[in-house]
Amino acid sequence: MSIRAPYLAAIALLTGSVAVISASAGNLSFLNQSPLNYFNADDMEMMRQNARKVLDDPAANARQTWSNAKTGASGLAQVRSEFKTSDGVPCKRLRIINKAKGLQGDATYTTCKSPDGDWAIHTDAAPAP
Repeated sequence: MSIRAPYLAAIALLTGSVAVISASAGNLSFLNQSPLNYFNADDMEMMRQNARKVLDDPAANARQTWSNAKTGASGLAQVRSEFKTSDGVPCKRLRIINKAKGLQGDATYTTCKSPDGDWAIHTDAAPAP
């Protein structure tokens, strides 16, 4: 698996959307030292399911961890904040922490819910004035 693939797959798996990330495929060599570089398919699925549960949780500060005893990989998903856009679209700032092979990654993404119920990364979403 290339360095680019784990990163893009992780984002896509988090949200169920690949269309949103195609423009983000620049130089991703820094991911050589990322936990995602060491994730296997089970780790990716656990991370995705964990993020989805947190995003779907109605609690304002939902938080949940996951871990894979077989690989030692683990992570956390946490809602940092939520808002609605001027169009009434619900969005959440989702923090993801991943750990594998002694490495830790920490990133926060703005995700918004589509009419069909899927969550997708939406980097320019802003709260209604």
